[in-house]
Amino acid sequence: MNSFIPPPVGSSPDGRTLTSPGAASRLRHRRLGPSFDSYNSFSLFNEPKLFNNAFTLIELLVVIAIISVLAAMLLPVLALAKEKARSISCINNLKQIGTAMTIYADDHTGFLVPAEYDVGNGAPYRAGWPTLLYNDKYLPAETAPTFYAAKLGNYVFHCPSGLPSVYRFNPTSRDDPEGAKAWPSPSEKTRHTFHIDCWYGINGSTARPDDWPFTRIPMDGTRSTVGNKLSKAASFARMPVIFDGFWIHNGKDERINARHSKNTRSNVLFFDNSAASFDTFRIPGVHSRKPGDIQWRFPLSAASQGTP
Repeated sequence: MNSFIPPPVGSSPDGRTLTSPGAASRLRHRRLGPSFDSYNSFSLFNEPKLFNNAFTLIELLVVIAIISVLAAMLLPVLALAKEKARSISCINNLKQIGTAMTIYADDHTGFLVPAEYDVGNGAPYRAGWPTLLYNDKYLPAETAPTFYAAKLGNYVFHCPSGLPSVYRFNPTSRDDPEGAKAWPSPSEKTRHTFHIDCWYGINGSTARPDDWPFTRIPMDGTRSTVGNKLSKAASFARMPVIFDGFWIHNGKDERINARHSKNTRSNVLFFDNSAASFDTFRIPGVHSRKPGDIQWRFPLSAASQGTP
């Protein structure tokens, strides 16, 4: 006797499996993976947020602290390098001036350029050694229309470490800021009066050619107009020509100025046309005749010979 056995749930009477629409969907899901909609839903709620990759406040503070430490380490080094560059530029200025002075002497029968012309002693007009070199076209320069207006610029009479103003008082020490200011060298050769601001002093006096190479013309007292010749001064290679300082030193040590390396060093040009930097406070006094790295005055043997 054949008894009827009902087919399993989900099967057809002939034994084939039937699936409901929901079951088919689940089967397709297993075979093919998540649908587009379910993937977007998954991404929306599970994808990491962008702000999770940002710095925290502590990390930001650490970065700022590191940058500050590096800046504190680098700034002094950069300042030192900048000052070194200024000192090198200053030495180049001195050498150019020295070359111009040598050419001037060759063109004037061997005589050195006067430290200045003084009308009070009988000169036809006022002038300083910078304006004499400028007027005769040995060196270019920037001119200032008045005594009080410092003319800054990239020219050889401007020390890059000098202070950007005209002096007000005579310096009283080697580290006096007044010694780092400009001396306005006048020119009255023409009807148009002008000045050239100069940040370098010259190794000379107003009346003592037997002691120092450069002198005022006419000289104080004697009114002599005969200065020294280059040949006399050049026989002493370590005798200064010009230096970081003020006007004519005229026997005053405080007119040498400390303006490089945090106001501790001065540059000096010599008659062999070499130039170097020195510890300002170890430079011998301008009255010293002792031979050495720096010899300001003629030795007694040369002084006794008199001026040519």
